[in-house]
Amino acid sequence: MVSLSDIDLFSLLGFGEAAGMELLFAGSALIGGILFLLWFALMMIGGVAADIFDGIFDTNIEALGADASFKALTFQGIMAFLMFFGLAGLYTLKADGGDSLAIIAGGAAGFASMYGTGKLFQFFIGLQASGTVEISESIGSRGSVYLRIPEGGVGQVQVKAGGGLRTFSAKAEDGQGIATGDFVEVVDTISGTLIVKRV
Repeated sequence: MVSLSDIDLFSLLGFGEAAGMELLFAGSALIGGILFLLWFALMMIGGVAADIFDGIFDTNIEALGADASFKALTFQGIMAFLMFFGLAGLYTLKADGGDSLAIIAGGAAGFASMYGTGKLFQFFIGLQASGTVEISESIGSRGSVYLRIPEGGVGQVQVKAGGGLRTFSAKAEDGQGIATGDFVEVVDTISGTLIVKRV
């Protein structure tokens, strides 16, 4: 009966006779590839990977977190470095490039993949929308009074801002009351309150 200890992964992949630099590159590619496949499988299961690796490394390594920025030394960056360092090094060795050239090629490919991974995640972060609308975006917008604005007091208006209809607290520019349903235009904002005038 065959047990897991009898399986030689390097022999299975054709590197049973590998030694020296070839073994280093093969091991790097194998470790990076296995980590990538495990990470990908866990992400497909439903984000389990973030929780597991947060616990293992006692850090927040969630790649697409709202506060993420470009950081090459993430778990994903290290996986990419190991995988591409090993693959480029092996390719260079197999092409009779020599050990020095293989190390240079592997290092360049590894750092390029790490940098590319970081930039890719930075791009994805940039695509995320916070959903927060700045109140100043509503200046110049027109809408209607939702809750009556009393004389010298505050009511509510609905105006277009941030691509949708939003409800904000509002005061009349002239201090006069404005009835529900009247049309208004936003002329200014003060401390989270719109200043509106009748249209």
